[in-house]
Amino acid sequence: MCREGTNKPITSQVSRSLLRLASYMLLAAMGAFSSGCITAVEIGVNLVGKAVDTADVKKRQKELLGAKLVAADEMFGKRLDTLRDIDSDRSWVVYPVEGDLMGNDRYVVEVAAERIVALSRTEKNSDPKRDLLRVLIIERQIKGKPAKECAAELDMGDPLLAVRSDATGLLSQIYDARHFKEFGSPDYCILRFDDQELCKGVEFLGIGASTKKEPLHT
Repeated sequence: MCREGTNKPITSQVSRSLLRLASYMLLAAMGAFSSGCITAVEIGVNLVGKAVDTADVKKRQKELLGAKLVAADEMFGKRLDTLRDIDSDRSWVVYPVEGDLMGNDRYVVEVAAERIVALSRTEKNSDPKRDLLRVLIIERQIKGKPAKECAAELDMGDPLLAVRSDATGLLSQIYDARHFKEFGSPDYCILRFDDQELCKGVEFLGIGASTKKEPLHT
């Protein structure tokens, strides 16, 4: 079964979401068992999820890279938001992933000079056990502070990007959250600011697959 206008089977999207949902339930049920067992389950789920994401992005990139943004609109449907780099003409257009039951996955299309230059598939708080704890710790440090103070408080270096949302007009800063930049998949910390440009929230963003090695770098 496919949604009209796309080539992506809905069943594969649903299967991925069900797999991840089932894994979280299994991890909760295994709380009394050894951490080694839990880790093995997590690794297996992550590997399967990344394989699905990689195949999905690889299939779609041929139609999108180098094309105008209308090609992504036709493929993914309604835009959820457009994030515009405050220092350049680059933008990142966010689309839903059909069949994503948990609502955390997104397609992110990077645009420069009116052409698509990259496609990524992302997941909010992709490692819940780790990311939700990090969110709590960081929010205690920086919530209610202006952007410059937030950057000074975090141990993540300078922000990679500062972007403004078309949907809300509000500012976000994006940081590289990896301890070792040369290793592992990209992992981003996103600070969101209110209309006074004071930090109102934090989230982490994992990259399931991308046509770029460093998707949210200029």
